[in-house]
Amino acid sequence: MKETEQVLPRQRGLTRGSSTGLLRESLLMLVGGFLLSGARLCGQALPLAACLVAAQTLGVRAVAAAIGAAAGYFLRCDGAEAAELIALSCMALAGAAVFQGTLLPQYRWFYPCLTAGVCAILSGVELFGEKQALLLWLVKWLSAGLSCAVFRSALHGSHAARSVLTATVLAGLSPLLPQVDLGLLCAVALCTASRELLPAAVLGIGLDLLGAINHATLVLLLPAALCRCLPQKGRGTLGLLSFAVLPNAALLLLGEASLGSCMAIIAGAALGSLAERFHWLPREMGSDTGDDAGARLENAAQVLELLRSRLPQSAENPSASEAESVYDGAAERVCRCCARFHRCWEHRAAETYDALTGAARQIIARGTAAVEDFPPQFQENCCHMEGFVTAINTELEGMLFRRRYRMELQESRQVMAQELTSIASYLRAAQMPHPSAAVSELSFVPEVGICSVGKNGSRVSGDHGACFRGARGDYFVLLCDGMGTGVEASRLSAETVRLLERLLRTGLAPNDALNIYNGAEVLRGADRFTTVDLLCLDLLHGEGALYKWGSAPSYLRAGAETKKIGTAAPPPGVGVGGENTPERYRLSLKRGEMLVLVSDGAGGAQTEAAIAAYSGESARELAALLISGLPAEDDMTAVVVSLRPCTS
Repeated sequence: MKETEQVLPRQRGLTRGSSTGLLRESLLMLVGGFLLSGARLCGQALPLAACLVAAQTLGVRAVAAAIGAAAGYFLRCDGAEAAELIALSCMALAGAAVFQGTLLPQYRWFYPCLTAGVCAILSGVELFGEKQALLLWLVKWLSAGLSCAVFRSALHGSHAARSVLTATVLAGLSPLLPQVDLGLLCAVALCTASRELLPAAVLGIGLDLLGAINHATLVLLLPAALCRCLPQKGRGTLGLLSFAVLPNAALLLLGEASLGSCMAIIAGAALGSLAERFHWLPREMGSDTGDDAGARLENAAQVLELLRSRLPQSAENPSASEAESVYDGAAERVCRCCARFHRCWEHRAAETYDALTGAARQIIARGTAAVEDFPPQFQENCCHMEGFVTAINTELEGMLFRRRYRMELQESRQVMAQELTSIASYLRAAQMPHPSAAVSELSFVPEVGICSVGKNGSRVSGDHGACFRGARGDYFVLLCDGMGTGVEASRLSAETVRLLERLLRTGLAPNDALNIYNGAEVLRGADRFTTVDLLCLDLLHGEGALYKWGSAPSYLRAGAETKKIGTAAPPPGVGVGGENTPERYRLSLKRGEMLVLVSDGAGGAQTEAAIAAYSGESARELAALLISGLPAEDDMTAVVVSLRPCTS
């Protein structure tokens, strides 16, 4: 457990961090407490800054938030109101100290209920005041409990709660500069950068309820809704204009436009556009793939790598003593009870050793021991020669069994290490955004021609394939040839295609997908195999990679030249490491090249000659031509792939 904790990174939220992160987060809490102290509803100060203190465990951050809250309440509220809210902040800090180490903080609603109860007691004096005192008292203690719960969720990584916390902070930012509404400026900047409806709605409602801005929700939702209707290519400039113009137009129609609000909206739109362009905001507000999700994926990847590191890296070579133990075991079985034991193994130990050493080479080469392997003198002196040879064979069989077991165990470890490494790489890649190119943005369109026939015209073929788009916009062409013919070969190749297609559709890299499939086949211990041809194409640049594992050679036709691709290699499932890896070939099809993938039955010199002689440009025609000219002595499949430029 300790070793695991040392490997995993610290949580990247506002609850844990390094000394530099601690200082930064403490300053954020100090500023946040000060800004939240300015949140008001119907002229009544709300205890949001005190709730920020109560939402944290006892530590430097909580103290910094309490100092910011006390300073804000002291400067921005009148005497009695400031004293009440400062007391609530101090009691929230004291509550964190009193209940730290107990089981009560484990309950999610303990601190919110405690904060609401303390707030109700401190503000209970207001019940004896104006007629609306009861309503204001209810609003204050309800807001205390709910805000504490929301802020605790925000500090633990909830994106919706973080949006609410951001809205309340901006509401406290609004009244700082009367000339320019800083809260509106920051809200417009965040909405411009995110271009999403949920952040715009949350920020607008927060500013409407707590800030000095009217109709903020309408002002922020109008351009956000318009951006959702714009095409992807036009969202840059048009989005900036919509956030800069529409809010000002709405305020002008409502008669609430001012020079300060106009300057804030224009500056916010410009700042948000810069933030989007230079990726100052790494995650969109309200997105489901936030920092906490990335941290969980990174933690999972490091756990998998830790498990991999604990697997032995190399095979355990059997020591010399293991081979010697064959003779020792045989001597223990037969010679120990012999009357000549001391003479053979003590008085004539050197002669016995030489005789056994000389026989070892023949025994190891043959795999079994025979009487004639030993010198004639040793045979004459041994009283139990037949029994001794039988005992040697028994011990030798056990030694070979143990060696085979170690080899299989090491192979399984290599498979497991490879699987863990591939999955860890996939989890790390999943953290990064990989926007898929729209169809209108692609430069090439694939053209695939397929022709297949079963052995002797059978309807059941051992060859299967698939063509599909991947998770990141790549285009895959897959051809698998099951060993043999008939129903069993068809089932093997179909299962391989189905598994590889699912792995690739999830976004797994082609090499990792093939390694995972190979490991599964090795662990299954099947005696029938399937070859794999996998083509991965980038339709934006017209380039790609061809992965071949145990399959027949492929052919790349470029103009009048035909290049043969691939060498003889064992198929997946035979072993791990060494030559048991896929061949990878970089290629380009953007200049009219044609790639031909064939199964074993469709390969050969006749196929290569037909490809070289073909002068057309149709992938379907070439695929049909290759199969029609061959005798159906085996399952035959030809797949021809080319790219044509997009016309639109």
